[in-house]
Amino acid sequence: MEARRIGSNNVHVARRTMKFAYVVTCAVSLWMAACDATPRRIDVVTYDPDGTAHTHYADFREGYYRLSPNGGIELILHCQQPSGVDPTQTITQAVYLKAFWIPRPGKTFADSSQINARLYYAVWTPPTGVRYDGAGFAIFQLDASNGILTGQIESGILTPRFRMGNAVEPFGTARFTGRFEAREDPARVVAITQKIGSQFNRPL
Repeated sequence: MEARRIGSNNVHVARRTMKFAYVVTCAVSLWMAACDATPRRIDVVTYDPDGTAHTHYADFREGYYRLSPNGGIELILHCQQPSGVDPTQTITQAVYLKAFWIPRPGKTFADSSQINARLYYAVWTPPTGVRYDGAGFAIFQLDASNGILTGQIESGILTPRFRMGNAVEPFGTARFTGRFEAREDPARVVAITQKIGSQFNRPL
């Protein structure tokens, strides 16, 4: 199955209805805006009502993490860019991952069928947006020489849970995988996480 890159013209907010509207162009219909290619890439598999799978991907320009006192990791992937449909609107997308235990290569028995992290994905163009919540399995590697955190989301399942305004979710449960690179910035992690948590307050 060929993965198709998600373009910014695939998502816009309709001015009259103030609901999420999804533009079908070049045979691709999805919910995220793609940013410049980086080491931070999320692959998404969505499903039609008949079970047909579609694979898409999106790149994130920013990656930040913070370490908790108990050894856990919080990670943010973040991207903003003007809408390809309406340049006056800015599309923002963010992935939040909180690992509550960290696999240790050679010491911890682990495989991708396990769960070790909470996952959120949010996309918004104020005053509307949708947040997907779920869980998955991620692995991490911290380079002590430069403080850069790299790793992979080996498996993740997310379901639409909250919305902003009158947004309509574009699809149901989806499968997430991907890779990431992040630098330590606790302040940015906290700020973006609080925004994701506070702005999406209407259950779906």
